[in-house]
Amino acid sequence: MSEILVIIAVILAVAIAAVLVLAATKPDTLRVQRSVRIKAPPEGIFPLISDFHQWRNWSPYEQKDPAMKRTYSGAERCKGAVYAWDGDKNAVPAAW
Repeated sequence: MSEILVIIAVILAVAIAAVLVLAATKPDTLRVQRSVRIKAPPEGIFPLISDFHQWRNWSPYEQKDPAMKRTYSGAERCKGAVYAWDGDKNAVPAAW
């Protein structure tokens, strides 16, 4: 009976060691990426997403809280532009 317990303990130890070695070989970071195909020319879409002031025209979350407070800072558009909002729970995407 004790031989069986020793064999089970050794198999369990080897399995745990294998899992730890496998985990040690994985990268320390995780990257999540999504993409969407939009059937429109880039020059028609880019102005709508590069300027946060234009988001009211197309974002479904902009209409969910009429009292939402928006602040814009940094650059006018593109890199360096900052958009912040304060609103109720309906103004936040479900994935956040």
